[in-house]
Amino acid sequence: MELVDGMKVFLASNFTLYLKTHGAHWNVTGMFFQSLHALFEEQYTDLQEQVDTIAEKIRELDHFAPASLQEYQNNSIIDDQIGVLDAKGYLERLLMDNERMIMFLNKLFGIAQSANNQAIMNYIAERLDQHAKNRWKLRTSLNSYQG
Repeated sequence: MELVDGMKVFLASNFTLYLKTHGAHWNVTGMFFQSLHALFEEQYTDLQEQVDTIAEKIRELDHFAPASLQEYQNNSIIDDQIGVLDAKGYLERLLMDNERMIMFLNKLFGIAQSANNQAIMNYIAERLDQHAKNRWKLRTSLNSYQG
């Protein structure tokens, strides 16, 4: 995979995860509504802020950034979410999605390293840290449902 192709997958996956997390924010219910509503807002806001940055990194590589839902659906490593889940279901899905992002970003980091692109390596390292933090918060919240 070329670096620019990986960045396009990153953009599509980030956008898809943003949309899923925002949907969880809108639709979560239950005893832990307030804390999960706030957690999902924190995470979707971060993901939304990254869309422009990722697209600009693609442009820095002298390519056009994909900007259609069809391209995002075709390129995302994150599965679409149709329907409404209960709070535990949202936590499980978003935890799995953040784990997928971590695995993908580790691979993309290696591609950026092979391309000797320090700027993108630094950015990916920051995103890896954020997804690890998201994973930790989701896993800790999910523990409330494990008993």
